[in-house]
Amino acid sequence: MSDTQHRAGSGNSRKRSPGFPAGYKSTPVPNPLLSSLLEDINDLDELKVTLRTIWLLHQRRLFPASIRAEDLLSDRTTAAMLHASGAQLEERVSKGLEKATRRGTLLAVQGDAGEMLFFLNSDAVVRAVDSSFPGWNRDTPSGTGETYPAPTDTGPQPSVFADYEHNIGTLTPAVADTLRDALDTYPEQWIREAITTAARANARSWNYVAAVLRGWADEGRQNGKPGSDPDQTRSDEYLERYLAAQRARGNR
Repeated sequence: MSDTQHRAGSGNSRKRSPGFPAGYKSTPVPNPLLSSLLEDINDLDELKVTLRTIWLLHQRRLFPASIRAEDLLSDRTTAAMLHASGAQLEERVSKGLEKATRRGTLLAVQGDAGEMLFFLNSDAVVRAVDSSFPGWNRDTPSGTGETYPAPTDTGPQPSVFADYEHNIGTLTPAVADTLRDALDTYPEQWIREAITTAARANARSWNYVAAVLRGWADEGRQNGKPGSDPDQTRSDEYLERYLAAQRARGNR
C-alpha cells in the first residue's frame, strides 16, 4: 500500500460525525471572533481555548460569568482537543488563556481569593466587572504590570444582554439567566428584535418580549416580521398577550 493510500485509509477510519441532531442547543459566539479576530489568530491552541472558554462561560448561567484555568484543566473536552495531559496540558491552557487575554478576547481579573478569573471581554461584562471589582485595572488585569489592550472595535453589534440593559432595564442575574434560557430556544436576532419591539411599544418588560417571541414562534416570520402580518409589528396583539400573562400572575 502506498503512503498516499495509507494516509487516506487512516483518515477514513476516523468516526464520522452524524451531524447536528434535531433540538440541539447553540452557544452564542461574538461575530468578530468568527471574522476579523479569526483572521488574526494563528495559534490553534489559543483558538481552541478561547472557544471552549466561551462554551464554559455560557454554561454558568450567571452574569457576568467567569471561569478559572482550573475549570479548563479539569474539563475532559479541553484535554481531548489539545491531546495533552498533566504539565503539558497546564502549560498549553495557560498560554492559550494568556494569548486570548493579550488579544483582548478575554478579561483576566484577580478574584477575592487571589485566583485569576476569566471573563468574555464585552462592554456589558466590563460594566458588571467594574461594579463587582471596583479596584481592578483593565490595563493590568493579571497583576503582572503588562498591558492587555481592549479588542479592536470592528463595529460588532452589541450583545442581547447589552440590548436588554439599554432598552428594557437593569440586567440582574435573574434576567441574565432568563436571557440565556431564551438563547437556547430562539435565534439571537429574534430576541434582539423582540426587545426593540417592546421598547417601541413602551412595554419595557421581559414578559412583553417573551409574548413577542411566542407569537413569532407560533405564527412564523417572514423578512424579520410575523409571517401572518408582514407589514406591521402588531404591537396591540403582543400587548394583549403581555397583559394576559400579567393577569394570570395576579398583577392587575
